[in-house]
Amino acid sequence: MKARVNTSIIPDTLERLMDVRGITADKVRAICQELGVGNLRELTTAVTLDQLESIPSLTPENRKNIRRALKLEKDTDHRIQLWDAILQGKEILQYIRQFPEVKKASFAGSLRRGKDTIGDIDIVVEVAGADRKRLLYKIDRMPLTEHIIAAGRSWICALLHNQVLVYFYLTDQQHYGATLLYYTGSTSYNLSIESLATQKGYRFDANGLYDMAQRQYVTAENEEEIFRHLLLDYTPPELREGQELVVAANQHKIPSLVTFNQVKGDMQIHTNWSDGEESIERMAHYVFSVFPHYQYIVVTDHASNERTGHVLRPDDISRQAAEIIDINNAIGHNYVKKGVEVDITENGELSLPDELLKTFDWVIASVHSHFTTDNTARLLKACENPYVHCIGHPSGRLIGSRHPYPVDWDQVFAKAAATSTAMEINARPNRLDLNDTLVKKAIANGVKLVIDTDAHSLAQFDFMQLGIWVARRAGCCHTDILNTFTWEEIEKFKKSKRNAIA
Repeated sequence: MKARVNTSIIPDTLERLMDVRGITADKVRAICQELGVGNLRELTTAVTLDQLESIPSLTPENRKNIRRALKLEKDTDHRIQLWDAILQGKEILQYIRQFPEVKKASFAGSLRRGKDTIGDIDIVVEVAGADRKRLLYKIDRMPLTEHIIAAGRSWICALLHNQVLVYFYLTDQQHYGATLLYYTGSTSYNLSIESLATQKGYRFDANGLYDMAQRQYVTAENEEEIFRHLLLDYTPPELREGQELVVAANQHKIPSLVTFNQVKGDMQIHTNWSDGEESIERMAHYVFSVFPHYQYIVVTDHASNERTGHVLRPDDISRQAAEIIDINNAIGHNYVKKGVEVDITENGELSLPDELLKTFDWVIASVHSHFTTDNTARLLKACENPYVHCIGHPSGRLIGSRHPYPVDWDQVFAKAAATSTAMEINARPNRLDLNDTLVKKAIANGVKLVIDTDAHSLAQFDFMQLGIWVARRAGCCHTDILNTFTWEEIEKFKKSKRNAIA
Protein backbone atom coordinates (compact mmCIF):
# COMPACT_ATOMS: atom_id res chain seq x y z
CA MET A 1 0.00 0.00 0.00
CA LYS A 2 1.14 3.55 -0.70
CA ALA A 3 1.71 5.81 2.26
CA ARG A 4 -1.04 8.34 2.89
CA VAL A 5 -0.12 11.79 1.62
CA ASN A 6 -1.27 15.04 3.24
CA THR A 7 -2.65 16.69 0.11
CA SER A 8 -3.09 20.09 1.74
CA ILE A 9 0.69 20.48 2.00
CA ILE A 10 3.04 20.10 -0.92
CA PRO A 11 6.03 17.96 0.12
CA ASP A 12 9.32 19.87 0.08
CA THR A 13 10.81 17.63 -2.58
CA LEU A 14 7.86 18.27 -4.91
CA GLU A 15 7.90 22.06 -4.60
CA ARG A 16 10.29 21.98 -7.57
CA LEU A 17 7.31 21.03 -9.77
CA MET A 18 6.01 24.57 -9.38
CA ASP A 19 9.10 25.77 -11.24
CA VAL A 20 7.75 23.99 -14.32
CA ARG A 21 6.03 26.05 -16.99
CA GLY A 22 2.23 25.84 -16.60
CA ILE A 23 2.26 23.91 -13.30
CA THR A 24 0.46 25.60 -10.39
CA ALA A 25 0.25 24.67 -6.72
CA ASP A 26 -3.26 23.29 -7.33
CA LYS A 27 -1.95 21.00 -10.05
CA VAL A 28 0.84 19.75 -7.79
CA ARG A 29 -1.73 19.01 -5.07
CA ALA A 30 -3.84 17.11 -7.62
CA ILE A 31 -0.80 15.02 -8.55
CA CYS A 32 -0.11 14.23 -4.89
CA GLN A 33 -3.76 13.41 -4.15
CA GLU A 34 -4.65 11.35 -7.21
CA LEU A 35 -1.35 9.47 -7.53
CA GLY A 36 -0.56 9.19 -3.82
CA VAL A 37 3.01 10.41 -4.28
CA GLY A 38 4.98 12.23 -1.60
CA ASN A 39 8.50 12.59 -3.05
CA LEU A 40 10.40 12.82 -6.33
CA ARG A 41 11.23 9.11 -6.43
CA GLU A 42 7.54 8.15 -6.23
CA LEU A 43 6.62 10.84 -8.74
CA THR A 44 9.26 9.65 -11.20
CA THR A 45 7.93 6.10 -10.96
CA ALA A 46 4.38 7.32 -11.56
CA VAL A 47 5.39 9.43 -14.56
CA THR A 48 7.37 6.53 -16.05
CA LEU A 49 4.20 4.42 -15.78
CA ASP A 50 2.24 7.16 -17.63
CA GLN A 51 -0.01 7.76 -14.60
CA LEU A 52 -0.11 11.52 -15.22
CA GLU A 53 -2.61 10.71 -17.98
CA SER A 54 -5.24 10.07 -15.29
CA ILE A 55 -5.20 13.63 -13.90
CA PRO A 56 -7.84 15.75 -15.71
CA SER A 57 -6.36 19.12 -14.74
CA LEU A 58 -3.08 18.41 -16.56
CA THR A 59 -2.90 19.33 -20.23
CA PRO A 60 -0.74 17.34 -22.68
CA GLU A 61 1.76 20.22 -22.58
CA ASN A 62 1.80 20.08 -18.75
CA ARG A 63 2.58 16.37 -18.83
CA LYS A 64 5.29 16.82 -21.43
CA ASN A 65 6.93 19.65 -19.46
CA ILE A 66 6.90 17.57 -16.26
CA ARG A 67 8.59 14.72 -18.11
CA ARG A 68 11.18 17.13 -19.47
CA ALA A 69 11.83 18.68 -16.06
CA LEU A 70 12.33 15.21 -14.56
CA LYS A 71 14.70 14.30 -17.45
CA LEU A 72 12.50 11.45 -18.61
CA GLU A 73 12.30 12.44 -22.32
CA LYS A 74 15.23 10.19 -23.21
CA ASP A 75 14.15 7.49 -25.61
CA THR A 76 16.45 6.59 -28.50
CA ASP A 77 14.70 8.95 -30.92
CA HIS A 78 15.52 11.95 -28.72
CA ARG A 79 19.25 11.22 -28.26
CA ILE A 80 21.91 13.07 -30.22
CA GLN A 81 25.42 11.99 -31.12
CA LEU A 82 28.26 13.15 -28.90
CA TRP A 83 29.88 15.31 -31.59
CA ASP A 84 26.64 17.19 -32.28
CA ALA A 85 26.14 17.70 -28.55
CA ILE A 86 29.67 19.11 -28.22
CA LEU A 87 29.13 21.59 -31.05
CA GLN A 88 25.75 22.65 -29.67
CA GLY A 89 27.11 22.86 -26.13
CA LYS A 90 30.08 24.99 -27.15
CA GLU A 91 27.73 27.41 -28.86
CA ILE A 92 25.67 27.72 -25.66
CA LEU A 93 28.79 28.23 -23.54
CA GLN A 94 29.99 30.91 -25.94
CA TYR A 95 26.73 32.80 -25.44
CA ILE A 96 26.39 32.55 -21.68
CA ARG A 97 30.06 33.26 -20.93
CA GLN A 98 29.51 36.69 -22.47
CA PHE A 99 26.89 37.51 -19.84
CA PRO A 100 28.47 39.52 -16.98
CA GLU A 101 26.35 37.56 -14.48
CA VAL A 102 28.18 34.31 -15.40
CA LYS A 103 31.50 33.90 -13.60
CA LYS A 104 32.18 30.34 -14.76
CA ALA A 105 30.39 27.62 -16.75
CA SER A 106 31.24 23.99 -17.50
CA PHE A 107 29.69 20.96 -19.19
CA ALA A 108 28.28 18.34 -16.83
CA GLY A 109 26.21 15.17 -17.23
CA SER A 110 26.72 12.53 -19.90
CA LEU A 111 28.30 15.07 -22.25
CA ARG A 112 31.16 15.66 -19.82
CA ARG A 113 31.46 11.90 -19.26
CA GLY A 114 31.86 11.42 -23.03
CA LYS A 115 28.97 9.03 -23.70
CA ASP A 116 28.47 8.25 -27.38
CA THR A 117 24.94 9.65 -27.40
CA ILE A 118 23.43 12.41 -25.23
CA GLY A 119 19.86 12.79 -23.98
CA ASP A 120 20.24 16.47 -23.09
CA ILE A 121 22.95 19.02 -22.35
CA ASP A 122 23.85 19.78 -18.72
CA ILE A 123 25.79 22.93 -17.78
CA VAL A 124 26.87 24.09 -14.32
CA VAL A 125 26.98 27.88 -13.98
CA GLU A 126 28.55 30.04 -11.27
CA VAL A 127 26.27 33.03 -10.73
CA ALA A 128 25.47 35.16 -7.68
CA GLY A 129 22.01 34.75 -6.19
CA ALA A 130 21.07 38.34 -6.92
CA ASP A 131 21.91 37.88 -10.61
CA ARG A 132 19.90 34.73 -11.31
CA LYS A 133 16.71 36.43 -12.50
CA ARG A 134 18.73 38.50 -14.96
CA LEU A 135 20.45 35.35 -16.19
CA LEU A 136 17.08 33.65 -16.72
CA TYR A 137 15.90 36.66 -18.71
CA LYS A 138 18.98 36.51 -20.96
CA ILE A 139 18.87 32.72 -21.49
CA ASP A 140 15.20 33.02 -22.46
CA ARG A 141 16.18 35.58 -25.10
CA MET A 142 19.19 33.78 -26.55
CA PRO A 143 18.77 33.18 -30.30
CA LEU A 144 19.07 29.44 -29.64
CA THR A 145 16.20 29.31 -27.12
CA GLU A 146 12.62 28.43 -28.08
CA HIS A 147 11.27 28.84 -24.54
CA ILE A 148 11.95 28.06 -20.89
CA ILE A 149 10.46 24.78 -19.67
CA ALA A 150 11.18 25.31 -15.98
CA ALA A 151 13.06 27.76 -13.78
CA GLY A 152 13.81 27.81 -10.07
CA ARG A 153 16.37 29.43 -7.82
CA SER A 154 19.03 26.82 -8.61
CA TRP A 155 18.12 25.54 -12.06
CA ILE A 156 16.81 26.46 -15.51
CA CYS A 157 15.53 24.06 -18.16
CA ALA A 158 15.48 25.54 -21.66
CA LEU A 159 14.16 24.06 -24.89
CA LEU A 160 16.21 25.03 -27.94
CA HIS A 161 14.74 25.59 -31.40
CA ASN A 162 16.18 22.23 -32.51
CA GLN A 163 14.25 20.59 -29.62
CA VAL A 164 17.38 19.82 -27.58
CA LEU A 165 16.89 20.36 -23.84
CA VAL A 166 19.53 22.25 -21.86
CA TYR A 167 19.67 22.15 -18.06
CA PHE A 168 21.54 24.97 -16.34
CA TYR A 169 22.44 24.22 -12.70
CA LEU A 170 23.17 27.44 -10.81
CA THR A 171 25.63 27.62 -7.94
CA ASP A 172 28.03 29.98 -6.20
CA GLN A 173 31.82 30.08 -6.08
CA GLN A 174 32.10 28.23 -2.76
CA HIS A 175 30.11 25.22 -3.93
CA TYR A 176 30.96 25.15 -7.64
CA GLY A 177 33.18 22.06 -7.37
CA ALA A 178 30.61 20.00 -5.47
CA THR A 179 27.79 21.06 -7.80
CA LEU A 180 29.88 20.14 -10.84
CA LEU A 181 30.72 16.75 -9.35
CA TYR A 182 27.09 16.04 -8.47
CA TYR A 183 25.60 17.01 -11.83
CA THR A 184 28.34 15.28 -13.82
CA GLY A 185 27.01 12.03 -12.35
CA SER A 186 26.34 9.33 -13.24
CA THR A 187 23.44 8.53 -10.89
CA SER A 188 25.07 5.21 -10.02
CA TYR A 189 28.41 6.90 -9.35
CA ASN A 190 26.77 9.56 -7.16
CA LEU A 191 25.03 6.91 -5.07
CA SER A 192 28.39 5.30 -4.40
CA ILE A 193 29.94 8.66 -3.49
CA GLU A 194 27.01 9.36 -1.15
CA SER A 195 27.47 6.01 0.57
CA LEU A 196 31.21 6.49 1.00
CA ALA A 197 30.73 10.07 2.22
CA THR A 198 28.33 8.83 4.91
CA GLN A 199 30.94 6.31 6.11
CA LYS A 200 33.45 9.16 6.44
CA GLY A 201 31.15 11.55 8.32
CA TYR A 202 29.79 13.60 5.44
CA ARG A 203 26.59 13.98 3.44
CA PHE A 204 26.93 14.48 -0.31
CA ASP A 205 24.01 15.95 -2.26
CA ALA A 206 23.20 18.56 -4.92
CA ASN A 207 24.09 21.34 -2.49
CA GLY A 208 27.59 20.01 -1.91
CA LEU A 209 29.51 18.12 0.76
CA TYR A 210 28.16 18.58 4.29
CA ASP A 211 30.44 17.91 7.28
CA MET A 212 28.18 16.21 9.84
CA ALA A 213 30.51 16.92 12.77
CA GLN A 214 31.02 20.61 11.92
CA ARG A 215 27.40 20.98 10.74
CA GLN A 216 28.34 23.01 7.70
CA TYR A 217 28.96 22.64 3.99
CA VAL A 218 32.56 22.23 2.92
CA THR A 219 33.93 25.00 0.71
CA ALA A 220 34.85 23.43 -2.65
CA GLU A 221 35.56 25.70 -5.57
CA ASN A 222 36.73 22.71 -7.64
CA GLU A 223 36.11 18.97 -7.71
CA GLU A 224 39.59 18.09 -6.51
CA GLU A 225 38.75 19.56 -3.10
CA ILE A 226 35.79 17.18 -2.71
CA PHE A 227 37.93 14.16 -3.59
CA ARG A 228 40.59 15.37 -1.14
CA HIS A 229 38.08 15.72 1.70
CA LEU A 230 36.86 12.19 1.04
CA LEU A 231 40.47 10.88 0.84
CA LEU A 232 39.87 9.70 -2.74
CA ASP A 233 42.06 9.89 -5.81
CA TYR A 234 40.65 12.29 -8.38
CA THR A 235 38.53 10.30 -10.84
CA PRO A 236 38.29 11.65 -14.43
CA PRO A 237 34.67 12.26 -15.54
CA GLU A 238 34.84 9.54 -18.22
CA LEU A 239 35.21 6.88 -15.51
CA ARG A 240 32.27 7.98 -13.36
CA GLU A 241 29.78 5.35 -14.42
CA GLY A 242 29.65 2.88 -11.56
CA GLN A 243 30.62 1.81 -8.07
CA GLU A 244 33.87 0.04 -8.98
CA LEU A 245 35.70 3.31 -9.71
CA VAL A 246 34.75 4.75 -6.30
CA VAL A 247 36.34 1.65 -4.76
CA ALA A 248 39.42 2.11 -6.98
CA ALA A 249 39.70 5.78 -5.97
CA ASN A 250 39.43 4.83 -2.30
CA GLN A 251 42.26 2.33 -2.81
CA HIS A 252 44.34 4.81 -4.86
CA LYS A 253 44.14 2.63 -7.98
CA ILE A 254 42.76 5.06 -10.57
CA PRO A 255 44.55 4.41 -13.89
CA SER A 256 46.53 7.13 -15.66
CA LEU A 257 44.32 7.58 -18.72
CA VAL A 258 45.50 8.25 -22.26
CA THR A 259 45.39 11.90 -23.36
CA PHE A 260 45.17 13.60 -26.74
CA ASN A 261 48.67 15.05 -26.38
CA GLN A 262 50.10 11.54 -26.19
CA VAL A 263 48.81 10.64 -29.67
CA LYS A 264 51.65 10.64 -32.19
CA GLY A 265 49.69 10.18 -35.40
CA ASP A 266 46.43 9.51 -37.22
CA MET A 267 46.44 6.05 -38.81
CA GLN A 268 43.36 6.06 -41.04
CA ILE A 269 43.00 8.89 -43.59
CA HIS A 270 41.22 8.93 -46.96
CA THR A 271 42.23 11.25 -49.80
CA ASN A 272 40.91 12.03 -53.27
CA TRP A 273 42.71 8.94 -54.53
CA SER A 274 39.62 7.09 -53.26
CA ASP A 275 36.61 8.65 -51.48
CA GLY A 276 38.26 11.57 -49.63
CA GLU A 277 37.85 15.25 -50.48
CA GLU A 278 41.46 16.45 -50.38
CA SER A 279 44.84 15.63 -51.91
CA ILE A 280 47.52 13.85 -49.88
CA GLU A 281 49.65 16.99 -50.02
CA ARG A 282 46.86 19.21 -48.70
CA MET A 283 46.04 16.82 -45.85
CA ALA A 284 49.70 16.34 -44.92
CA HIS A 285 50.44 20.05 -44.72
CA TYR A 286 47.23 20.73 -42.80
CA VAL A 287 47.93 18.09 -40.13
CA PHE A 288 51.60 19.07 -39.94
CA SER A 289 50.63 22.66 -39.04
CA VAL A 290 47.46 22.11 -36.95
CA PHE A 291 48.63 19.06 -34.96
CA PRO A 292 52.34 19.80 -34.37
CA HIS A 293 52.78 16.95 -31.88
CA TYR A 294 51.93 14.34 -34.55
CA GLN A 295 55.00 12.52 -35.83
CA TYR A 296 53.29 10.70 -38.70
CA ILE A 297 50.02 10.20 -40.58
CA VAL A 298 48.94 7.13 -42.50
CA VAL A 299 47.08 7.47 -45.80
CA THR A 300 44.75 4.46 -46.06
CA ASP A 301 42.68 4.87 -49.19
CA HIS A 302 40.28 2.07 -50.06
CA ALA A 303 41.75 -0.43 -52.52
CA SER A 304 40.19 -3.42 -54.24
CA ASN A 305 40.67 -5.84 -57.08
CA GLU A 306 36.94 -6.43 -57.13
CA ARG A 307 34.81 -3.33 -56.64
CA THR A 308 35.04 -0.16 -58.71
CA GLY A 309 34.37 3.49 -57.97
CA HIS A 310 36.18 5.54 -55.31
CA VAL A 311 38.86 2.91 -54.70
CA LEU A 312 42.51 2.49 -55.57
CA ARG A 313 42.99 -0.01 -58.36
CA PRO A 314 46.20 -2.10 -58.28
CA ASP A 315 47.81 0.02 -61.02
CA ASP A 316 47.19 3.19 -58.90
CA ILE A 317 49.19 1.91 -55.94
CA SER A 318 52.69 2.56 -57.30
CA ARG A 319 51.71 6.02 -58.57
CA GLN A 320 50.29 6.97 -55.15
CA ALA A 321 53.45 5.65 -53.47
CA ALA A 322 55.61 7.87 -55.71
CA GLU A 323 53.49 10.89 -54.77
CA ILE A 324 53.94 10.14 -51.06
CA ILE A 325 57.72 10.00 -51.52
CA ASP A 326 57.68 13.42 -53.20
CA ILE A 327 55.57 14.91 -50.41
CA ASN A 328 57.86 13.50 -47.71
CA ASN A 329 60.89 14.90 -49.53
CA ALA A 330 59.25 18.33 -49.50
CA ILE A 331 58.41 18.05 -45.78
CA GLY A 332 61.91 16.88 -45.00
CA HIS A 333 61.25 13.52 -43.34
CA ASN A 334 59.16 10.36 -43.67
CA TYR A 335 55.97 11.95 -42.31
CA VAL A 336 53.31 10.36 -44.55
CA LYS A 337 53.11 6.57 -44.30
CA LYS A 338 51.78 4.46 -47.14
CA GLY A 339 48.76 2.55 -45.89
CA VAL A 340 45.61 0.97 -47.29
CA GLU A 341 42.13 -0.10 -46.20
CA VAL A 342 41.04 -3.37 -47.80
CA ASP A 343 37.71 -5.19 -47.69
CA ILE A 344 37.23 -8.44 -45.84
CA THR A 345 35.13 -10.36 -48.33
CA GLU A 346 32.29 -12.68 -47.40
CA ASN A 347 34.59 -15.72 -47.21
CA GLY A 348 37.24 -13.89 -45.18
CA GLU A 349 39.62 -13.23 -48.04
CA LEU A 350 40.95 -9.72 -48.67
CA SER A 351 40.30 -7.45 -51.63
CA LEU A 352 44.01 -7.26 -52.52
CA PRO A 353 46.53 -10.11 -52.83
CA ASP A 354 49.32 -10.57 -50.30
CA GLU A 355 52.04 -9.54 -52.77
CA LEU A 356 50.49 -6.07 -52.87
CA LEU A 357 49.59 -5.92 -49.16
CA LYS A 358 53.19 -6.47 -48.11
CA THR A 359 54.26 -3.30 -49.95
CA PHE A 360 52.29 -1.07 -47.53
CA ASP A 361 53.48 0.42 -44.23
CA TRP A 362 50.08 -0.20 -42.60
CA VAL A 363 47.14 -2.40 -43.62
CA ILE A 364 43.62 -2.04 -42.23
CA ALA A 365 41.10 -4.79 -43.03
CA SER A 366 37.41 -3.92 -42.66
CA VAL A 367 34.01 -5.50 -43.20
CA HIS A 368 32.00 -3.46 -45.72
CA SER A 369 29.23 -5.95 -46.57
CA HIS A 370 26.86 -8.54 -45.05
CA PHE A 371 26.14 -6.56 -41.90
CA THR A 372 23.44 -8.85 -40.47
CA THR A 373 25.25 -12.18 -40.47
CA ASP A 374 27.66 -13.50 -37.85
CA ASN A 375 31.04 -12.18 -38.95
CA THR A 376 33.24 -13.96 -36.42
CA ALA A 377 34.87 -16.21 -39.02
CA ARG A 378 35.64 -13.28 -41.32
CA LEU A 379 37.41 -11.35 -38.57
CA LEU A 380 39.33 -14.40 -37.38
CA LYS A 381 40.62 -15.10 -40.89
CA ALA A 382 41.65 -11.48 -41.39
CA CYS A 383 43.63 -11.57 -38.12
CA GLU A 384 45.49 -14.62 -39.39
CA ASN A 385 46.80 -12.77 -42.45
CA PRO A 386 50.44 -11.79 -41.74
CA TYR A 387 50.05 -8.48 -43.60
CA VAL A 388 46.92 -7.24 -41.79
CA HIS A 389 47.94 -4.94 -38.96
CA CYS A 390 44.54 -3.66 -37.80
CA ILE A 391 40.84 -4.50 -38.03
CA GLY A 392 38.83 -1.39 -38.95
CA HIS A 393 35.53 -0.42 -37.25
CA PRO A 394 35.29 -4.00 -35.95
CA SER A 395 31.63 -4.16 -34.89
CA GLY A 396 30.23 -2.43 -37.99
CA ARG A 397 27.76 -0.29 -36.09
CA LEU A 398 26.46 3.07 -37.30
CA ILE A 399 24.96 4.89 -34.32
CA GLY A 400 21.25 5.40 -34.81
CA SER A 401 21.05 3.58 -38.15
CA ARG A 402 22.79 0.19 -38.04
CA HIS A 403 23.24 -2.27 -35.19
CA PRO A 404 26.55 -4.09 -34.70
CA TYR A 405 26.71 -7.38 -36.55
CA PRO A 406 26.91 -10.59 -34.49
CA VAL A 407 30.45 -11.48 -33.40
CA ASP A 408 31.95 -13.82 -30.81
CA TRP A 409 34.25 -11.23 -29.26
CA ASP A 410 35.96 -13.71 -26.93
CA GLN A 411 37.22 -15.59 -29.97
CA VAL A 412 38.14 -12.48 -31.95
CA PHE A 413 40.03 -10.75 -29.14
CA ALA A 414 41.89 -13.94 -28.28
CA LYS A 415 42.93 -14.31 -31.92
CA ALA A 416 43.90 -10.62 -32.19
CA ALA A 417 46.11 -10.89 -29.13
CA ALA A 418 47.72 -14.13 -30.33
CA THR A 419 48.45 -12.71 -33.80
CA SER A 420 49.43 -9.15 -32.72
CA THR A 421 46.55 -7.66 -34.69
CA ALA A 422 45.37 -4.25 -33.47
CA MET A 423 41.73 -3.25 -33.18
CA GLU A 424 40.51 0.16 -34.24
CA ILE A 425 38.65 2.78 -32.25
CA ASN A 426 37.14 4.58 -35.22
CA ALA A 427 36.47 8.11 -33.99
CA ARG A 428 33.88 9.14 -36.58
CA PRO A 429 30.86 10.45 -34.60
CA ASN A 430 28.43 7.93 -36.10
CA ARG A 431 30.78 4.98 -35.49
CA LEU A 432 32.83 5.22 -32.26
CA ASP A 433 33.66 1.61 -33.01
CA LEU A 434 34.87 -0.23 -31.00
CA ASN A 435 32.69 1.19 -28.23
CA ASP A 436 33.99 1.60 -24.68
CA THR A 437 32.55 -1.70 -23.43
CA LEU A 438 34.29 -3.70 -26.17
CA VAL A 439 37.52 -1.69 -25.78
CA LYS A 440 37.59 -2.60 -22.08
CA LYS A 441 37.18 -6.26 -23.04
CA ALA A 442 39.87 -5.98 -25.72
CA ILE A 443 42.53 -4.55 -23.39
CA ALA A 444 41.65 -7.18 -20.78
CA ASN A 445 42.62 -9.73 -23.45
CA GLY A 446 45.91 -7.95 -24.22
CA VAL A 447 44.81 -6.45 -27.55
CA LYS A 448 46.40 -3.21 -28.76
CA LEU A 449 44.08 -0.42 -29.95
CA VAL A 450 44.54 2.27 -32.59
CA ILE A 451 42.53 5.50 -32.32
CA ASP A 452 42.01 7.18 -35.67
CA THR A 453 39.62 9.62 -37.30
CA ASP A 454 38.89 7.92 -40.63
CA ALA A 455 39.13 11.50 -41.92
CA HIS A 456 37.79 12.21 -45.41
CA SER A 457 38.16 16.01 -45.05
CA LEU A 458 40.30 18.45 -43.10
CA ALA A 459 37.68 19.26 -40.45
CA GLN A 460 37.33 15.58 -39.56
CA PHE A 461 40.80 15.38 -38.02
CA ASP A 462 39.18 16.99 -34.96
CA PHE A 463 37.29 13.73 -34.36
CA MET A 464 40.40 12.33 -32.62
CA GLN A 465 39.16 13.65 -29.27
CA LEU A 466 36.02 11.51 -29.57
CA GLY A 467 38.17 8.40 -29.90
CA ILE A 468 40.23 9.51 -26.92
CA TRP A 469 37.03 9.73 -24.87
CA VAL A 470 36.04 6.19 -25.87
CA ALA A 471 39.46 4.92 -24.78
CA ARG A 472 39.35 6.85 -21.50
CA ARG A 473 35.87 5.54 -20.69
CA ALA A 474 37.32 2.05 -21.12
CA GLY A 475 40.19 2.84 -18.74
CA CYS A 476 42.92 2.85 -21.41
CA CYS A 477 46.42 4.02 -20.56
CA HIS A 478 48.70 5.27 -23.34
CA THR A 479 50.43 1.87 -23.45
CA ASP A 480 47.14 0.34 -24.67
CA ILE A 481 47.01 2.70 -27.66
CA LEU A 482 49.42 1.86 -30.48
CA ASN A 483 49.48 5.31 -32.06
CA THR A 484 50.88 6.84 -28.89
CA PHE A 485 54.05 4.95 -29.91
CA THR A 486 56.80 6.17 -32.21
CA TRP A 487 56.83 4.70 -35.72
CA GLU A 488 59.93 2.68 -34.79
CA GLU A 489 57.90 1.06 -31.99
CA ILE A 490 55.04 0.40 -34.41
CA GLU A 491 57.52 -1.36 -36.70
CA LYS A 492 58.39 -3.62 -33.76
CA PHE A 493 54.69 -4.37 -33.32
CA LYS A 494 54.44 -5.27 -37.01
CA LYS A 495 57.47 -7.55 -36.64
CA SER A 496 55.82 -9.29 -33.68
CA LYS A 497 52.86 -10.01 -35.96
CA ARG A 498 55.07 -11.63 -38.59
CA ASN A 499 56.76 -13.71 -35.90
CA ALA A 500 53.40 -14.75 -34.42
CA ILE A 501 52.05 -15.91 -37.78
CA ALA A 502 55.27 -17.63 -38.93
